[in-house]
Amino acid sequence: MVKKKSVKKPKRKTTKKRVSRATNKSKRLVRASKRKINLVLKNLILFVILFVLSFVLYSVSGQEMYVNLFGLLSVILGFIGVAFLIVLLVFLFLKAMNK
Repeated sequence: MVKKKSVKKPKRKTTKKRVSRATNKSKRLVRASKRKINLVLKNLILFVILFVLSFVLYSVSGQEMYVNLFGLLSVILGFIGVAFLIVLLVFLFLKAMNK
């Protein structure tokens, strides 16, 4: 039998990596500024108008393709509108708590 020679692999030097702690990032406060509230309010109004428009087109359209298209569009826009409503309520709550 032939013995295989074992090849020694060079050992890697381990260096310690600095771990940055995320304590400063997690302690940032979210403030409800007037600019943020106005932006959320504008987006909420836009998506509610688009939702109403797509729902009206869903009700009026006769072809099945348009009914499916406007139905799906109204559901998506409705969910986005509800999301902006929740964000607006959170900002208003934060603003009320700061006073």
